[in-house]
Amino acid sequence: MKRTIVMIVMIATLFTGMIFFSYAQRHQTVRANQPSITGQYGITIDADTGEILYGKREDERSYPASIAKMMTTLLLLENVKENEEITVTENAIKTESQSKKIKLRAGEKLKRDEALKLMLIISADPISESIAEHIAGSKNEFVKMMNARAKELGTKHATFKNASGADALGNKVSPYDIAIITKEALKYPIVLQYMNSVNTTLHTSERSPKIANYGREELYDDPYAIGSKSGLSALGKYTVVTVDEKDGKRVINVVLSSTRAQLYPDTKKMAHYAFKQLK
Repeated sequence: MKRTIVMIVMIATLFTGMIFFSYAQRHQTVRANQPSITGQYGITIDADTGEILYGKREDERSYPASIAKMMTTLLLLENVKENEEITVTENAIKTESQSKKIKLRAGEKLKRDEALKLMLIISADPISESIAEHIAGSKNEFVKMMNARAKELGTKHATFKNASGADALGNKVSPYDIAIITKEALKYPIVLQYMNSVNTTLHTSERSPKIANYGREELYDDPYAIGSKSGLSALGKYTVVTVDEKDGKRVINVVLSSTRAQLYPDTKKMAHYAFKQLK
């Protein structure tokens, strides 16, 4: 009887070891064969399962710049009704950098999806702060919501300090954090719609100007690319989150601390490599 138990334990131990070795070997193979990128930090995940398909310092923290707006986007869609109006606040105008593409005015009103356009297409910081005040009453209370929701999603390192992603002490995330936040945000089809848009018409209570992000056209050098949100700051440098789709499979790519020239080439290499892992 004792011999039988010993044999069972030995077989179970051997089997467990084989599984661990197989996983470790695959993980090492992925890392050994994956392409190099210019960005200091990067990740690609399966948009459905969250499986990591590419990683470069993916659990290390850096400044997100405007891709922090993916968290603001998620909270906007979770907490504000479609026809609800958001007012651009005087505080937002005073404290946030205005976009060169449009100068928002204090008191100007936008419905939820118009506010989303401003964030995801031209990355207007004042609308992010106005959203924060609309939802939570103040910037500080909204930041608490951002960090609490991020933790619920399973982020490991995110410490948001504002709604826009502007440089601030401790305002840091990992590529993994942004990837899983984006995964959740993509459950709302309108997010990808605006991540894909190059130009559109904005409708506010006062005007209907054209807005555009022609820099996004570089994304489409990648035949599988279907959306992006980029950022730039002094501390964060160039950052981006992109979405690619091939043969019904979708991946999310995040790069932090890169260069202008290599931002989209990086995510293209990452995505194409990831699709090979999904075969």
